[in-house]
Formats: sequence, C-alpha cells, structure tokens
Amino acid sequence: MSWKTISFRKRMLIIMTLSGLIELLLLVAAGFTYLKINQEQEMGEKALGVARFLADSAVVREMVAAQNPQPYQLRFRELTEAIGAAFIVIGDHKGVRLIHPVDERLGKPMRGGDNRRALEQGLSYVSTAQGSLGYSVRGKAAIFDEQGNIIGVVSVGYLLDRLQDRIEPFLAFLILMVIVVVVANAIVSNYASRKFQRAILGFEPEEIGRLYGELEVTMSTIKEGVLSIDAQGILRSINRSACQILGIDREAALNKPLTETLRDSDLYTVLETGQEDHDIEIFLNHKRLIANRSPIYVDGKIVGAVSSFRLRDEINDLTEQLSQTKEYADLLRSQTHEHRNKLNTISGLVQMGELDAVQKLIGQETAHYQAMIEFLRDTVKDPLIAGMLLGKTERARELGLQLVVEEGSRLEPLPEWLNSEDLVTILGNLIDNAFDATLTSIRDESNVASERRNIDVSVSDYGNEVILEVIDQGCGLPSDIEPQALFKKGVSTKSRQNRGVGLHLVNQLATRYHGHVEMMPNTNYGTRITVYLPKEEQL
Repeated sequence: MSWKTISFRKRMLIIMTLSGLIELLLLVAAGFTYLKINQEQEMGEKALGVARFLADSAVVREMVAAQNPQPYQLRFRELTEAIGAAFIVIGDHKGVRLIHPVDERLGKPMRGGDNRRALEQGLSYVSTAQGSLGYSVRGKAAIFDEQGNIIGVVSVGYLLDRLQDRIEPFLAFLILMVIVVVVANAIVSNYASRKFQRAILGFEPEEIGRLYGELEVTMSTIKEGVLSIDAQGILRSINRSACQILGIDREAALNKPLTETLRDSDLYTVLETGQEDHDIEIFLNHKRLIANRSPIYVDGKIVGAVSSFRLRDEINDLTEQLSQTKEYADLLRSQTHEHRNKLNTISGLVQMGELDAVQKLIGQETAHYQAMIEFLRDTVKDPLIAGMLLGKTERARELGLQLVVEEGSRLEPLPEWLNSEDLVTILGNLIDNAFDATLTSIRDESNVASERRNIDVSVSDYGNEVILEVIDQGCGLPSDIEPQALFKKGVSTKSRQNRGVGLHLVNQLATRYHGHVEMMPNTNYGTRITVYLPKEEQL
C-alpha cells in the first residue's frame, strides 16, 4: 500500500496524530528539561549556602588545620541527613578527603575534578560533576586560616535524579494524554477532511491535480479566449488564446485587478447583476470582440465571473460563408423548382406538337430572367447583395409571391467600413420576415387581393446614409407587443421555437454601425421596416 492509495481522510488522521504525538513528546521533553535546570539551580544555591557556612565555621578551620577529623565524622553525617544533602565532603589543601559519608573513602583524593578554582583561587561556586556517589550538583567553598591562606575546601552535594526516574511517576498520565491526543486528532481530522472534501466536491488531492492539468491543457488548446475573475475583480485565469487576442502578458496580468490590464473591461458588472450575456459586442485593447459572459456560483453565492470571446472579424468570416451558402442554396432551390415546372410545361407542349408555344415560353422566361439580372447589375453594384436579391426574387416566385425591387433603387460600391455580408444579413432577414407575414395573411384571410402578395424592396445610398427598406402587406405588427420589444432576442410573433432572432440580429447590426431601425405599420396592410446606416465611420 502506497501513500497515494490511502484516502484523504486517513492521511489527515495519520498526519495529525503523528504531529500531535511529536508535539506532545517535545512538550514533555521541554517540560522535564526545564524542571531539571530549575532543580539544578535550586539545589546548587542551597548547596553553595551550606558550603559557605561550613567554610566560615571555626570548627571546620580547626579540624582542617589540625588534620584531626575523627571526632567530627558522626556530627557531619547527621548534618548531611538533616539538610537532605547527598554528601558533605571536606578536603585539605591538596584535595584529600577528611570528611566523607563513606569511611573507606577517607584519606583519598576528592573526585569530580572541580576543586581547582576553590583550592587555587579561593572561590565559592556551583558545579555539576560525576562523583563517587553519582552525578550531583555541588556547592564549593574554600577554607581559609586566620592568615588568609587556603587550607582546604568544603563540598556539599545533592544527587540529581535520572530523567527516567522523574518520568516514571507520570507514565500513566502520559499514556492517557496520548490516547486523548489520538482521539481528539481523529475527531478533528475527520471534521476537517469532510469539510475540505465538500469544498473540493469530494475529489482526492491527486484527482484535483490531474483535473487541473487537464484544464490547463484544454484551455491552452481552444481557439476562443477565456478569462475569469474572482469576487474582488482579480484576474485568476487566462488562456493562451486570450493573451494572443488581447496582446497582454499572462504572468504580468495574473492575480492583479482586471482593470489594470484591461481598463475598458466591464466584466465586474456581471458580479453585480448576476446576469449572463450572450453574443455581445465589446471593444477591448483596440479589438472588436464577440463575447459571452457568465457569473460563477458556489453555494448560491457569486464568487467570480468568466468570459469567452473571439475576434469579430472571425465571426464575420463565418457569417459571410454562411450568408453566401444560404443565398446560393435559396437561389438553387427556387431555380430548381421553377425550372422543373417550366420543363414539365415544355414537355407537355412538345408532346402536343405546340412548338411555337414552346419557343414563345422559352423566350419569355429568358427575357424575364435576363432583365432582372441586368436591372440588379445596373442598380446594385455590390455583387453579394445583388445575388441575394436575385435569389430572394426566385424564392418569392416559388412561394407564390412577388418580390419587387423599386426602380429608384441604387447602391454604389460600399465604403470600407460597411461590410456587405452584414447588409446581406439585414436585408435577408427583413425579406424573410415579409415572406412570413404575407403567407400568414394568405393562410388566415380569405380572398387576399393579388397586389397584397407583393413585397417591395428599396436600396439606396443617397446622402450620407445607406437606406434599406422592406414593405409588405401581410398580417402587420402585433397589437399586444410593443414594436421595440420585437428587437429583443427570443421575442417573436411566431409560435415556433428558435424564433425571435432575425429582428434582434438586424437591430444588433444596425447598432454596431451606429445606425437605427424604424418599424411602423403600412398605410393599409402590413409593415414598413427601414434601416439607416451611416456611410462614414462613427468614432
């Protein structure tokens, strides 16, 4: 069994138990060390006081001077017992024992090697040494005669207890404390591990490391820029694409307020409102972006916000491709349907032998189609818009309607800042809405006049604006919805799902170009929608 295979809770229990036991042992060792030092100091001061008292005693002086200790042996042993000392030893000027608790050691040199300062310098002091009776703390005092000469030394000692001897009385208490530490650590570690794992969604630390590594790789490989902030607006993460798009240094931006790196960012508003933003256009570091933003919730509280974004030009490229594909598809579908009908008619005429009628029909169709192409080529100089109008014309014929491009229409080549794909999107959505409104009227009303099947389209660039206008005679604006509300995403007069996008997109594109949209009821029937787009870029 390896350490990584053990669960997080068991690891916490082991770590806290071992740390608690180590702390307990260190505390016990420190406590006994303190007691030992304190004991040595207390015993040393006591021993030194007794030694000084005896060294100043006239009896001791006379005994040492006379070298006659025999009458005093019993008295000093009684004194030793009375003061609770381990020994009282008196030596002559050479350190030879005159008084000692053991008779066999009388007349022999004192042990310990700590008499020199007393015998040579005449000092009084405390020392610790290993003597014949054991390890002891001693008080040493020099003995002087009446002339001030050093004639001997007094040593009073107290034996120091072994650490083991002092621990043994507390052994049961220490065992009890160990059990208390283990139980307390088990309870605390279980609570702490539960709370911690709840915060990390029940994952093990190794799993978090693996998931973090996977997240880092994933974030670095996606093409969209992604960044996140915490509740204080501090930038906590940003991927490689975001740094490349915005032109910022990742290491310099991380763990700093987002506004220091991106002054124009208003991502912090998501923290305040708690609302999501989808496909909004923002301007950061001189880059136009399409962004999505969302708050981060933990336990019902907003703890941060995340934003993903891409360059608007990339979105425009995709929109262009989609618009072209859609228009080509509409054109091909309408042409296929129309040509199939014409081929069936021609086939029938050929079978009946009406060759003149066949030639006349072919001529009419060719002339009509060629006239429409020539008209659009002359009036609309942008090929993408012209192609879209041609496709919508054929689509109208397929639906039983008629799309009419007004004769006064004119559109010169667009200025650089106006994107033809955006104009195709605007005009295409308006025409599609007009188709739906007209078909709704035909379906819901009886005896709809033929002129109400017409959809009028006007494209002009007179003055300082490009004006796009679509007029239908369909069902008109709803009475229960404000016209401006129809510009909101998801709001639609149609009951089908995934509707309510067209007008929202039209309004969004108009706003992007600092233009505006007008929507009002037509004179008798239907709706008139006009989009105004300035030719010059608005700063």
